[in-house]
Amino acid sequence: MLLFHLGREVYGLYAALGSIMAYLFVLEFGTGSAVPKYVAELWAKNDAEGLNRLVSSFFFAFLALSLSLILTALISLPLVPRVFKTSPELASTAEIVFFLTVVNFAIILPFSTMGGLFFGTHRIYITYWLDGFFYALNLASAYLALKLNYGLVGVSLGTLGARILVVILLAWFAQTRCASVRFELSYFDWKVVKRVGTPSLYYFIIDLSSLIILSTDQLIISSFIGVAAVTAYSIAFRLWRIPAGLITTLSNVLLPYISELDVYGNLPRLRDLYSKLTKYSLLLAMGVFACVAAFGEKLISLWVGPENFAGTAVLFCFGLMFPLHTIVGSSAQILIGMAQHKKLAWVLFSEGILNVGLSLLLLHHFGVLGVALGTVIARLMTSFWFAPWYVCRILRHDFREYLRDVGLTLIPFVPSFGFAVIVRQWSASPFLIIFGGSLATCATYLAFFSRLSLSRAERQGWWDRMTALAARGASAT
Repeated sequence: MLLFHLGREVYGLYAALGSIMAYLFVLEFGTGSAVPKYVAELWAKNDAEGLNRLVSSFFFAFLALSLSLILTALISLPLVPRVFKTSPELASTAEIVFFLTVVNFAIILPFSTMGGLFFGTHRIYITYWLDGFFYALNLASAYLALKLNYGLVGVSLGTLGARILVVILLAWFAQTRCASVRFELSYFDWKVVKRVGTPSLYYFIIDLSSLIILSTDQLIISSFIGVAAVTAYSIAFRLWRIPAGLITTLSNVLLPYISELDVYGNLPRLRDLYSKLTKYSLLLAMGVFACVAAFGEKLISLWVGPENFAGTAVLFCFGLMFPLHTIVGSSAQILIGMAQHKKLAWVLFSEGILNVGLSLLLLHHFGVLGVALGTVIARLMTSFWFAPWYVCRILRHDFREYLRDVGLTLIPFVPSFGFAVIVRQWSASPFLIIFGGSLATCATYLAFFSRLSLSRAERQGWWDRMTALAARGASAT
């Protein structure tokens, strides 16, 4: 919708500024992961006083940071058109949208503490429902702004309005669902910020590294080629990032449980949890990989037109990121939950530096494909092998057994992708091939997965769960 109404150059500016929004989250300084962990520990110990001091201290510290951030954005506005290489006609638009983007983040930052409170107290579903409401409201406001010809500035104002409404609802839920928790200035304690902030340094390094790895590509393309070249790359990137984000969101739910198991030293349960987290995350990732690799070009052509397709090689690079990102992400969840993430932080940081260097080097030889290749090669050389090996060492888990389980999970990709390639050749409507073929491909992967990747006991367990669920539904009806 945005691409159709705004055009390639303005949409490229929108995508590039979206990367700036991602980088602003570095200013959480790693507390996005640290606060939920410490909230979970204080909640498990029934330490109400400590919990009030923790959330209030970070709320007011972030509030002060947000105000200074808005002031900094105002001062730096003249630099925006030069950094993003926009045409003179887009200079004022770039400045306004940049400022609105910063204000949007400045609103998010202090209230993210409330999201951390819900996360740590096992009420993360509240945050997810509010996120869903925000996206629906944002979509409606963007549609209205485009229909009224307010352009990218109108879209950004609609996003800001949706964010303000959701933040108000977030504060209301925090007051009603966590009534014993108080966000008051009297609870502010700088010592708490320093104490939690010190171990948060490595959470910060992980967050910064993730941003370098996932959000630098579009900035590099816009700086060296121009914002118009960002468009096709950004669309292919979204085709990977949205499903990958869903898988990450599902695994994030387990973080408080991992922290609790670590508090009680329950290594056998942690080993079992790690094995299942990796296995079922890969189940989702590889099924989507098969669909994206086979039907991605047709989907993009149907979605935004064939002129916005970045190429089969770029799409396949993002497809490879599904298993690579999933394996690293599952391992990172365990290490972060156990506060054993120091070494992983430095490995991810090294990956980020290598990613940027390879992207700049390969960009001159292969264009946007070189940027995608830099991301994949950097991951293969660093965190892809280190993260699972280090988790197995921490959990005293046999690494060879882990490799065997991962290999059995990856094998079903071969027949399911082969089936998808056959379906892609059928002479039917693109809509039927994309969505019908994707459903059939996922069903094929699931059938092979259940046979090759699950033990007989696991298959029986799933059958018992499905039978019980069906019986409960029948009785309710």
